[in-house]
Amino acid sequence: MQPSDIRIVDTRDEPLNGAMMVVGFPTHGLVGSVAASYLVHTLDMSLVAYMVSEQFPPTVIMEEGVVAAPIRFYASKLVCGVDRSCDQLVVVIADIQPPVGLLNTMGRALLDWAQDKGVQLVVAVEGQPMEDETRIDARVVAMANRAAAPLLEKYRFAAANGVVTGLAGGLLLGAIGRTTPVLCLVAQAHKDYPDARAAAKVIETVNPLVPLMVLDTKPLRDKARQIEAEVRKTLQQTRESVSRMRTAESEGPGEMYR
Repeated sequence: MQPSDIRIVDTRDEPLNGAMMVVGFPTHGLVGSVAASYLVHTLDMSLVAYMVSEQFPPTVIMEEGVVAAPIRFYASKLVCGVDRSCDQLVVVIADIQPPVGLLNTMGRALLDWAQDKGVQLVVAVEGQPMEDETRIDARVVAMANRAAAPLLEKYRFAAANGVVTGLAGGLLLGAIGRTTPVLCLVAQAHKDYPDARAAAKVIETVNPLVPLMVLDTKPLRDKARQIEAEVRKTLQQTRESVSRMRTAESEGPGEMYR
């Protein structure tokens, strides 16, 4: 059951039992957006669902001239069996920044969908502004709900202390008391521009969780500047479109209609 005003529409009836779901939304350094986009394109993933809400900005994304919802769900083409033995990947990517008041509801909707589909692990990717921007590589720390806590020790993740906000915070809040393991990976990232190197570090951290897949981050690191520019351009276009729409609304109708 999905929370009111949030709908996740399935486009394909994909078997997702035993899959791991990575959630990447715009955040500090756009770490989640860059990591999710890279996984979708590198693994040639297929669209399996999208999320809609009346409270989202009226924005669509164009891919080769075809419109798509700004929040989309993709799945790798490796099919999972009912015994949960494989390592299929599901990626949720967003090209908008949803209203803050909707993030808790969205977190619950994502977790409900994952549970209904048989997803065995949810991993949210979050960015944290880097204090020392001269660091060569980002540091990634992790936090989890009780169901995912054993993963911290098993995979030797650096346990985090502090506060997580945004969609990752909404996911973890909604995960309290759930049996679905939910993990949040927080990467240090540049605060003022997209940080593809931090995204690469997150993917490298995720790698042990999907041993049947080869998640090669070398191309991501090699093309970091290009990828950062493309993601920055897409989000800037989205912000400008929303801004123009709000300006038009505030100005009201033209003189002939007053």
